[in-house]
Amino acid sequence: MNRMQSLAFRLAGVAFGAAMVCSSWVALRAQAPAAPAAKAAAEEEDNPFTPKPAVPLPPGMTGSTMNDPRVGLKPGLYDAGETAMGMEHLAFVKKPNAFQLSSTNPDDPAVQKSLDLIGVGNRDKIPKPMQLVIAQLAFANSDFAFQGTHLFQGNFYGVSFYDISNPAKVSLITTLVCPGGQGDVSVYGNLLFMSVEMPNGRLDCGVQGFPPLPRRSRGMRRTTGFRRRALIVFAV
Repeated sequence: MNRMQSLAFRLAGVAFGAAMVCSSWVALRAQAPAAPAAKAAAEEEDNPFTPKPAVPLPPGMTGSTMNDPRVGLKPGLYDAGETAMGMEHLAFVKKPNAFQLSSTNPDDPAVQKSLDLIGVGNRDKIPKPMQLVIAQLAFANSDFAFQGTHLFQGNFYGVSFYDISNPAKVSLITTLVCPGGQGDVSVYGNLLFMSVEMPNGRLDCGVQGFPPLPRRSRGMRRTTGFRRRALIVFAV
């Protein structure tokens, strides 16, 4: 009987020791640093500007090939290569200086002010090159409106008026600075309508905008503020 009790105590001790070793090993694994793949996945989820893989094409679509005339076109802002089908390039006109971002340095106060005016508050996680791209949105062209021999080019910062009586020689008549974003334009009679929706939009077309809205806590949804929308009317 004593031998049986002794054997039982020994087996119980071995089982207890094995349980202690397993629990310690599990605890150490829990405290180990995250695997590189898991860490990369977390960083990708945290950074909204991380490149994403291309979406597979629908059945029957092959995408572009080396025979596509767009393959190999020269990149550029004002001198990019081009190809066309069913249309002819007659003229090219740069945006007026009033609608150009005054700096290519993302740390320039003018760039940071543009981000403030369009409501980009927390920029800690936005890469500097992307900040410059977003700031240029404050001066982006939007929609066209036509009346007779005049073209009205909407811009996120106002409207440009062009004479298109000779389509091959488009000429700028004047510009109207009126920030507000989007700048969708319509013409009826001698009235020009421009719709705006961004935080820097003012009915008096002032360029000072409004103070940025206070930052909100993560996980909380602000329900007291609404996007400003307005329709600005001009006599033309």
